[in-house]
Amino acid sequence: MMKKDNLERFVRDNREAFDDAEPPMGLWSKIESGLGGPGLADPDTNENGDHTVGGKVLPLNGNAVRGAGGWFNLNWRVAASVAVLLLAGMFLYKNYQPGPATQPELVTAGSAYSQQVAQYTQLIDNKRAELKQMTESNPALYEQFSADLDRLEHSYQGLKAELPQNPNQEVLIQAMIQNLQLQINLLNEQLRVIQRIKQQNQKANENVV
Repeated sequence: MMKKDNLERFVRDNREAFDDAEPPMGLWSKIESGLGGPGLADPDTNENGDHTVGGKVLPLNGNAVRGAGGWFNLNWRVAASVAVLLLAGMFLYKNYQPGPATQPELVTAGSAYSQQVAQYTQLIDNKRAELKQMTESNPALYEQFSADLDRLEHSYQGLKAELPQNPNQEVLIQAMIQNLQLQINLLNEQLRVIQRIKQQNQKANENVV
């Protein structure tokens, strides 16, 4: 059986790539800058009356802008997180050695985290339903947001599938929880961006009137 210290060291060394319980300082400002400029708070208006940021038209109710410097550069953040989670799973698999048939301490570890996992999962389901509702007028944007979330969900399901056969369940469950936390933070940011876009759209309509 592999030494638990080795796996814990691996997760600790790579923690920053997927630890989003508290987003790093300046992370979301970088995301906003990826939208095309200083953010969505003070958009400009072009000659056609469209709201723009950094010269790019905001996707208020039509097709999403998919420029190289647009919102979808957030994909690198998701990809990095998924990569680390997958590496953690591979590390567990390659270093796995069958242990004793009876391992009650592992069952205890799983039970201790089960309530937290259930709460996070329910929260994610609720936020995804809210995201779908808020992007009804922009299916292209919803499709891209969902693709980002699905990458994380696929990684989570891979870790979950390894859980019953793995002797290092506590560390594996911690990686699963990190994944769920990242999904929640990503959903929060997606919802925040959509809300700000809707607010700008509302202001534009008020100015027309």
